[in-house]
Amino acid sequence: MITVKVPARICLFGDHQDYLGLPVIAASIDRYLTLEAKPQEKSCFTFELTDLGQTRELALQIDESSVQKGDFLAATLAVLARKGIVAKSGYAIEIRSSIPVNAGVSSSSALVIAFIRFLVSAFATGNIEDQQIADWANEAEVDFFGDPGGLMDHYSIALEELRVIYPDSRSTEVLPRPKQLPLILVESGIAKQTVGVLSKAKEKALEALARVQTITPELTYHNAQMRDILAYKSRLDTELYSYWQASIANHQITKSAIALLSDPTTQDLIPKLAELINQHQFYLRTAIQNTPELMQQQMQVALKAGGLATKVIGSGGGGCFFVLAESASVPQIIENLLKQGARAAYSIHITP
Repeated sequence: MITVKVPARICLFGDHQDYLGLPVIAASIDRYLTLEAKPQEKSCFTFELTDLGQTRELALQIDESSVQKGDFLAATLAVLARKGIVAKSGYAIEIRSSIPVNAGVSSSSALVIAFIRFLVSAFATGNIEDQQIADWANEAEVDFFGDPGGLMDHYSIALEELRVIYPDSRSTEVLPRPKQLPLILVESGIAKQTVGVLSKAKEKALEALARVQTITPELTYHNAQMRDILAYKSRLDTELYSYWQASIANHQITKSAIALLSDPTTQDLIPKLAELINQHQFYLRTAIQNTPELMQQQMQVALKAGGLATKVIGSGGGGCFFVLAESASVPQIIENLLKQGARAAYSIHITP
């Protein structure tokens, strides 16, 4: 039997940044998807998706033209076949997960990476590095379907740890873990709107940049400074200006967070992180508009109960958010969130 276990992930800083080529800070967390595969006589893959109460069969070889939108398992098979990793025998595969689905913590990316790790274990020869697995997962989940997402999910899950991820160079840097980083994951109960939110945010951010570059061609989101936000306000309509503002401001916030987390001499780390997280969430809520009213109400409940900062995770439009708090406040925050109607709330920790 082949067993694979992969974590979920949260994004601490840089939501709606990686598809612009800008850095993000993400971490793998202790919510897991487990895949167990046993050889079977049938020449196919038989999947039992335990938590969803679903089963399906998948042929060992895939005609790429027949893959339906969002069928990540079929896309993964097709992508690995391009790499010369071809399934030659059938397996019965059981998948169990404690990762909330359609909630912003990358349940689909965890599934893709787990399936790749299984296929590599069963059918590949030689050593396959974790970053190669991350790249193949990104190809299967994003590039294969022409979707607007970035590679943060795949890198943070496949490589784990607390990391800065630099999409342009496909490189990462492990950050020192704070001794105390009390985090609560909150399942709001609102289904997120992944592709719609991502598509619009990416389109509008790039359109705003293109308008600005007709005036200042050398200006990019990589080199823009806070002063450039107001400098071009009169050249952009209200909607484009919101995305221009958010893209620049959140990049600067992320760079400040990288500096803060990289410095072992930083004093009062948690309050400083909280301030940056709340700034980030401000732009996600007001400019990207990815935080529904009900989620905002839940965030206020968490803050009133002693939370220091809250931020929506992933594309937004629903799904999960996290709370940064002092350890002593965690039980009360969780209790109040559940009373408010959150589907679930629980402490999380960075893996491995």
